[in-house]
Parts: sequence; C-alpha cells; structure tokens
Amino acid sequence: MQPTVARVTRFGLHSASDMTSYVTPRLRTKFGERVFSFSGPAAWDSLPADLRTVSDITDFKNKLKSHLFKLAFDIQ
Repeated sequence: MQPTVARVTRFGLHSASDMTSYVTPRLRTKFGERVFSFSGPAAWDSLPADLRTVSDITDFKNKLKSHLFKLAFDIQ
C-alpha cells in the first residue's frame, strides 16, 4: 500500500493533499481483486473521511461499528 502523496505522478493534484487515501494497484483480472494489496486500500478509501482521520483506536472502532451498522440497516 502506498499513500497517494508518495506517488510522484500525483504531485500537485488536489487529491495528493489527502493523507488518508491509498493507491490501489492496477489489476489484469477480477481474481486479483481478492488480494489484500488491492482490497485493503479499496476498503480503506471507501470509508468516510471523518472516520479515516480518527487518531484514537477506541474511538475509531466505535465509529466504524456505527458506520457499518448504518450501512447494513440503511439508516440515514
């Protein structure tokens, strides 16, 4: 996994200032989407920005549980 800021090709872009997102590698097959080097960054990037910036692990776990609960039961 490589932060978007570390990519030379992303220098100067608005998304390069986002320290909380990662670059997902290019894949040749759908089977490759199962590997952690792809699915890990993809799952992390799908989280809301306020959840990705939480620094306390306990707070992160609580907010993640709430976020997943809202997704599962379609709560607004």
